[in-house]
Order: sequence, then structure tokens, then C-alpha cells
Amino acid sequence: MISVGLELGNNAIKLAVLEGGRGAFKLRGFEVHRSDAKKGDAEDDVVSLVDAALKRLKVPRNQVVASIRAQDCAIREISLPFTDEDKIRRAVKYQAENYFTSMSIDDLIIEYSKFAEVDQKSKLMVAGIKKAHIERRLEFLQECGIDPIAIDLDVAALYNTLAHVGTFEGKGAVLIVDIEADTLRIGVVDGGKLRLARAVRMQLGSMRLEKAGGRPPADPDDSGVFDTAADESARLPVVILDEGEDEAFSLEDSGISEVERQGIIHRVFMEIDRTVASVNLTNEVEQLCLSGASCALEGIEALFSEHFELPAVRVDLSDHFGGGPDRKSKQEASLSLQAGTALGLALKGLGVDHAGMDFRQEEFSFSGTFARVKRSVACALTLSFALVFLYAFSLKQDLGEKKNGLAGVKSLQRNLYTVLFPSLDDPTTDHLPLRTGSADDGRFYESLKAEQLRLQQKFGGGPGDQGAPRYSALEILRQFALCKSQVPADWGIQVLKSRIDPRDTGRSYFDCVSDAQGAAIELARRFEQNPIVTAKVQTSQLDPKTGKWLFQLQVELRAEEGQRRG
Repeated sequence: MISVGLELGNNAIKLAVLEGGRGAFKLRGFEVHRSDAKKGDAEDDVVSLVDAALKRLKVPRNQVVASIRAQDCAIREISLPFTDEDKIRRAVKYQAENYFTSMSIDDLIIEYSKFAEVDQKSKLMVAGIKKAHIERRLEFLQECGIDPIAIDLDVAALYNTLAHVGTFEGKGAVLIVDIEADTLRIGVVDGGKLRLARAVRMQLGSMRLEKAGGRPPADPDDSGVFDTAADESARLPVVILDEGEDEAFSLEDSGISEVERQGIIHRVFMEIDRTVASVNLTNEVEQLCLSGASCALEGIEALFSEHFELPAVRVDLSDHFGGGPDRKSKQEASLSLQAGTALGLALKGLGVDHAGMDFRQEEFSFSGTFARVKRSVACALTLSFALVFLYAFSLKQDLGEKKNGLAGVKSLQRNLYTVLFPSLDDPTTDHLPLRTGSADDGRFYESLKAEQLRLQQKFGGGPGDQGAPRYSALEILRQFALCKSQVPADWGIQVLKSRIDPRDTGRSYFDCVSDAQGAAIELARRFEQNPIVTAKVQTSQLDPKTGKWLFQLQVELRAEEGQRRG
């Protein structure tokens, strides 16, 4: 996976490209381009520069994390009476309104980083920046063809890099000092957590006036240094300088005297002292980490160590990320001093984020690559779910109907088996034991088939028997009953005895009695339209004892169509 960190500073644009995953990252490319807003050229130069750098590095533009400057933010330390992250996220903006009183809280993007929990309270470093500034930054990046996945604070990104390489492990409090051109950035790390971020701009011109005995600053507290958190006119860099002008942005500038250089360092010391004095640290400061192009000055660690009586180091980032194909070049030699912030931004894009700050919020939230089709995809998924639900509901209904039908068939099979094979000896059951399985299994159909096979083997018949009946005796009885029901009841016909032979060659006889003389003929006439059987009168005589007519009706099966034609 590849991630790009894009640092948009006051005097330089830096791009760092990291590649890797699971904590193992390698520097794929790093570039620094100087700029100067005082020249007054158009921003188009910067847009073309960023576009060319991305093409040259051959990196994706959808994995970029950009920065905002700490000098464009108002940063405060606040406390909230709870520790739950969801509550903090919901309440921090309204709580911050008590600290950012110079402007409407609705015009600000508020982000925070929690650095401590004390007595069920959360201590936060809160940063506020105007929405207009975020909007201008995103418009500029859009001109470069970039939609950043996140926007981080530059000091927080530098802290992210140093925390990733283990700089703060085993140490109480550490100061991060980054000196880039005329800007001083300070980060206070207490117990491994970023507690304060501050940026101030060094005004060399005002210092020269003081040295020449000119007009002193109007503000007694302003000694050539001012905090640009309230500098609302800060804009993006607009001018690209040649490589020969790189030194103009460091303490090695040949255009200033040694006395002026010492004055700048003295004022840096003063600002660091002011910053540390403003924070009630839990631990003692044990180390200073130097960063920035101006910290390449020979012997600068000794100067800081002597003044603060603390170890001052320049962390070698090239040992952790690799220095590229030419580590001995001048650019690679200064990698540790200049790439810290850009590397921290790239690490954030790869999931390493120790500060956890992102200013792409509210209306500026990152919408992702598929934002345009998000609503369509959501509608399609909803419709698909509805269709699948309806289809599953239909299947469930069909299954219920089939279960009900199966239960009905099994009930009919049980009733049929009970009627055909009733149990006369065992009063506990209404049918003979099943031939296969048990009643709990409901295998009545299998038992019926088994009984049919047993009866065929015992009495003959079946599909291979030419003399087997086409209809059962019960069917012949049913057809006789249907025809008899068509005779009016006043004929008084009663059946005395019957003999059934359901075979094609067999004859069935019904001995009947009636009050009327023509009852036998009337009953036989009802069989003329019957599709299965025919009937004719065999005998009919008057019983002298009862005065009723006794007759016998012969019933036989109608011949099949083929047999009639033959």
C-alpha cells in the first residue's frame, strides 16, 4: 500500500511517499521545494509544481494526507468531566466555545487530541481553525487534482513520526523543536502524549532595527517574535525559488551576521522557555528533539544542550525508513531534519496515527472515491434486500402450504389404513400394527403398499394378472348406491343381500324387496347412463306372505372401449 504525505508550509512544500504495511514502511521518495509568499507570484506556480512532483514520483492521488499549519490554528488545553470518547466527540465543540471567544464557534472546525485522564476527567489539546481556511486549502488541493483523505496538524504529524520510531519511549517529557526558515514550531510531549502545539514566526527585520538602535516594538512582550495563530491573512506559498536560494531559509543564511544568528537562537530559547512555563507538566523534561532545515547548523545540539542542560538530539529517520538509492546525497543527509512532518502525514494514510487529529469534518468530511454513486448503491442494495425478502417470504409461504398438504395426505393415509386394516383385538389402537416402521414415523403409505403386496401374493391379481379387477368391490357398491339414490323413495326399495365379484368376467347380484310391482325395472333403468356398470333384472315375484315384490338385480362392469369395438 502507498501513502503520500503533503506538507504545505509557509516557505516550503514537501512530499514524502511511504510504501508498506503492518508496521514495516519504506521511504519510496521525498522531495522539498522552496517557496516565498513575499514575491507575489500566482498560486498557479505551486499547483503546477505539486502536479509535476506527483507525476514524477508516480504515486496515486487518492491516498494523500495534507497538512495545515499550527500557526493558522488557535490551540488551547481544556478539561471535560468524562472519559467516554463518544461523549467527548459530541461535547468538545460546545465546551471549546468558552475558550474561543473571539469568533463564532459555528465558523470553526474543532479537533482535539486527548493526552491524559485524571479523576474521571479528560484533558484535551483542542485546536480550532476557521472553516474558510479549510475551504481554501481544499480548493487549492482540488486544483492539484487531489482530494486528501485527511488533513492533519503539522506539529501533530511531526509528533506522529517521532512516536512511531520510539523517540518518546521510556522518557517523561520531551520537547519537539522544529525551526524552518522564519517559523518556529514547538511540541510538548508529556508521558508519550502530545500536550501542546505552538508555532511562532521570527521577524528578522525587527531584530535588525533593535540592533541598530531604532524604534522598539510597540508591545513590550513582542521582541521580534509573534504567534501567528491569529494571523488570518496567512496564505499558501506562491513562489518557487531556485536551489541556490535554499540557504536563505536557515540559520546558515550568509546574509545575516553571526551576531544576528545568535540573536535568533536566543529568541528561540526564550520562546521555548515561555512555552514550557505555560504548561503544568506531569514529568520533568528529559530531552529535546531538533528538526527543520535550520537545525542543520553545525553545533546546534551543543547550543541547545548547554542552554537547557538537557540532551538535544536530531533523530535519524533514515535508519527507520531508508534513505533511497543515494543516501549520501545532500537531500538524503537532511532527510531526518526536513521529512518528519511529511512522513507523519504519510504514516497517517497507512493507519499510524498517534495524535488522532483530522480537520476534514462536518461539511468538509472526506466522502471517498464512490461518493457520487453512494446514494445509487444504497438504493440498489435496499431494493435488492426487499426483493430477496419477498422471495424468501414467498418460499416460506410455499413451504407452509406444502407442509399442510403433506399433513393432510398423511392424515388421509392413516384414515384409509385404519378403515382397511382395523385392529379388532387390541383396544389401545384403531389399526393393525404397521408393516414398516411405527405409527410415530407415520409410515402408513409404506404399510399400505406392503399389505397390497402381501394380498397379491396370497390371492393373486396385480398389474400382471389378466383376471385382476379394474375396480374394487367398494366402487361397485358405491355405483349401485348412486343409482338406487336416483329412484324416488316412495318405491320403498330395500337391499336384502348382495354378492360382489369385481372382475371383468364376474357378476354381482343384489337381492331386493319393494312395495311396488315395477320397482325392479325402475331401478335397472337408472343404470343405463352409468359409465362403469350395467344392470338387468334376473327375477321378480310377489311374496304371498308379505305382499311385497322380491327381485334380483344382476350388475356387471361395462366393457372397455377396445373390447366393445372388438
